Amino acid sequence: MANEIHDFLGMEPEEETEEQMAKAAGFTHDSVNNATVDWYTPKWIFDELNTTFDLDPCHPKERIPWIPVKKHYSLEDDGLSSPWEGNVWLNPPYGKETSAWLEKMHTYRHGIALVFARTDCKWYHNYVAKADGILFLKGRVKFVDGLGKTGGSGAGCGSMLISWDGINTRRLWLMAERGHGHLVKLNSDFF
Repeated sequence: MANEIHDFLGMEPEEETEEQMAKAAGFTHDSVNNATVDWYTPKWIFDELNTTFDLDPCHPKERIPWIPVKKHYSLEDDGLSSPWEGNVWLNPPYGKETSAWLEKMHTYRHGIALVFARTDCKWYHNYVAKADGILFLKGRVKFVDGLGKTGGSGAGCGSMLISWDGINTRRLWLMAERGHGHLVKLNSDFF
């Protein structure tokens, strides 16, 4: 549309900004000028899930002590291509890579993922809507940045926890029962 307007007005089209390209890829963030691109899940979410995961394929190189996992892959390990095992915790890189991570989790089908509640994205319809449960979290998650600080009013939009399998869907149900959001069960075979 913008190019059609530029043509009509006889103007040269402007190059897309990084933010415009991110929106086209299905991702927006409060700012593209953050001091860090690393944002970690806050401890309270793991406390509420009340479990230790077997694998975090998107863990930062430096071990985060409050993320309860037995094994982790960092960027250098290429968690997307590496084999997954056991119950997986997935807080994937947000942006154009989100879809590939959710596709792998959807195929693997044993774990919980945390992503923005972006029902307008293709990855939501291709993978999230075919999971076993979705907990739309109440309010905005205050992620912890790579410097160890919690963001003021929280993320730029709401977040959701997605479960693949019965035991993880039950964990989300228990969180919903404790007032942390609204659970949508997509697979009625579980509880």
